[in-house]
Amino acid sequence: MQIALGALASQLPFFPNVTLDPELFMVLFIAPLLYLEAHEIDKSELLKSVKLSLSLAIGLAIATMVAVGFALHAVWPAIPLAAALALGAALGPTDAVAVSSLGKEAALTQRQTSVLKGESLFNDASVGFQFAIAAAVSGVFTVGDSAAQFVFSFFGGAIFGLAVGMVADLLFESLRSFGWETTTSRILMELFLPFILYLGAEAVHVSGILSV
Repeated sequence: MQIALGALASQLPFFPNVTLDPELFMVLFIAPLLYLEAHEIDKSELLKSVKLSLSLAIGLAIATMVAVGFALHAVWPAIPLAAALALGAALGPTDAVAVSSLGKEAALTQRQTSVLKGESLFNDASVGFQFAIAAAVSGVFTVGDSAAQFVFSFFGGAIFGLAVGMVADLLFESLRSFGWETTTSRILMELFLPFILYLGAEAVHVSGILSV
């Protein structure tokens, strides 16, 4: 309903011409939604299925990117391969919120839900998307350099998230032990944390999604 109303409103002659920065969208919406899903996921089930989730998050994302990219380029040669690969990367990630919403309707088992939720949290197809877009714009694509950057971004984001998470946890515990924690301060810190994680990781050129 909101999407339909927004589409109709945009056609009104007095409606202002609004442009949304994609990076702003990632920060405002994706970061807090991912944080909420990561906060609520069953940690024990995630650890049990972490290998399978990671294999899907990395292997399936790359396979989707390559399959869609080469198939589209073969069917429609006018589309450069790099641009086709970018589309494949955009179609690769699984939405963590969608898994939660559709899991009940699809009657998924607890293990299936945990695997898909874990995969959606670990899947940062934006890295592959950025590489493909860069190749499409510059006309240069080096497999070795791209793979090294992907590994650095993936594991760097996870390590950054763990480090900031440990510091935040220590801060929360310290405030509680000194009796300084209030409902307001706790809510404010919880609200700011996903944005700090995402923006901080992006500032050091690692995956903000993995960090969150």
